[in-house]
Amino acid sequence: MTDAAPLAVFGAGGKTGTEILRHAVRKGIAVRAFEHTLPEPSDRVDNVEYFQCDVLNDDFSSELEGCRAVISALGIGFSPSTTIDPPPLYTEGTRRLVEAMSTTGISQIVVISAAFVEPQPSVPAWFELTARPALHNILEQMRAMEDLLERAKGLKWTAARPGWLLDEPYTGEAVITDERLAEGCFRCRHADLAAAMLEFVCENTWVNAKPAIARPEADRFENVSALKAEFGID
Repeated sequence: MTDAAPLAVFGAGGKTGTEILRHAVRKGIAVRAFEHTLPEPSDRVDNVEYFQCDVLNDDFSSELEGCRAVISALGIGFSPSTTIDPPPLYTEGTRRLVEAMSTTGISQIVVISAAFVEPQPSVPAWFELTARPALHNILEQMRAMEDLLERAKGLKWTAARPGWLLDEPYTGEAVITDERLAEGCFRCRHADLAAAMLEFVCENTWVNAKPAIARPEADRFENVSALKAEFGID
C-alpha cells in the first residue's frame, strides 16, 4: 500500500476525529471519514469523503478497500447511562474494525485508549478519587481493547493514551512517553492528540506500543472546578 493511499478515520465526526481530518487535509493526506451520524454539510471538513457507518452492525469492508491504515477516534460520551453501561464501542467496535482490516489487507491501526487505564503518578489525587471510579466501566473496556490488539496476530497497532482531554486549540507541544504520563502532565488537547495519532501512522512510530500523551496546562484547566464543569457536576 502506497503513502498516497487514503487513511480510514472512524469516529470522524467527534472532536478528535474532526481534528485528525483537519490535520490530514493540511498535510495533503487523503482520508475517508466514517461516522455513525454524518455531520451536516456545513460542519464537514473540506476535501474529505464521508461514509455513514455503524461499526457495531454494518459491513464496511468494501469502503475500506484501498486504504493504507485505520485510525479509530471512536469514543463514548460521559453521561450517567454510559458510565454505568457503556456501549461496546472500544471492545466489539475495535474487534469488528480489526476483522474488516484482515479482510481488506490492512495491517495498521491506531486507537484512542486513555492514560487512566492504569495508575498514573502525575495525576492529581482528587481526580483518582472522583473521576476514576465514575469512569471505571469505560476504562475497563479500554483495557480490554488494548488486550485485544496485543493478541491480534500480524497487526501493527498503537493504543494512544491521552490524558484528560481538553477542547482547546492545537499547540504541537504534547509530551509523548511510554505508557505513563510525563511528570507534570495531566491533560491532552484533542488537536494535539489528533496530530500525534496521524504522526504514528505516517511515521510508523510507537508501533505495538501505548504512548501516553499530555502537556502541562494552566490551573484553570486542571483544578476541581474544571472537572465539575466539564462533567456537568454542580
